[in-house]
Amino acid sequence: MDNLAIVRRFTLDFLGRADLAAADATMHPDIRGITGLKPMGPIEGIEEYKATLTGFVEAFPAEGPVEIIDQFESADGMRVVTRFHSRQRHAKDYFGIPATDRVILFDETHVARLKDGKIVENIVSATNLEFEMLMAPVLTPMILP
Repeated sequence: MDNLAIVRRFTLDFLGRADLAAADATMHPDIRGITGLKPMGPIEGIEEYKATLTGFVEAFPAEGPVEIIDQFESADGMRVVTRFHSRQRHAKDYFGIPATDRVILFDETHVARLKDGKIVENIVSATNLEFEMLMAPVLTPMILP
């Protein structure tokens, strides 16, 4: 499987649906994730990544499939950049913020670094203002003590 296909599966199946088989197939055991879903520091390892994403998807289930907007590989073939949209419903409490039942658009760009056919690093850049404002009461003290 080529790097674009690996990251596409990671994005559509793991990020989009919390499919743990897709996680095992696409992520290196020592993956490192930089994401606002763990505001206090990087996600370290596949098990922590699975737990973090599963908790998010339980609180914010998908309203439909992830839509990949753009995807390309770096010139050296070691990185894949993927921009996607997902719509998630805030169905359960998350980080102590009560469920709102709002459908929130997530507009994200991920830079995945691969080694030997597995993602070893995933860096998330997002324009998720509605989510960030929703979570601000809890996240602000964690990030800006």
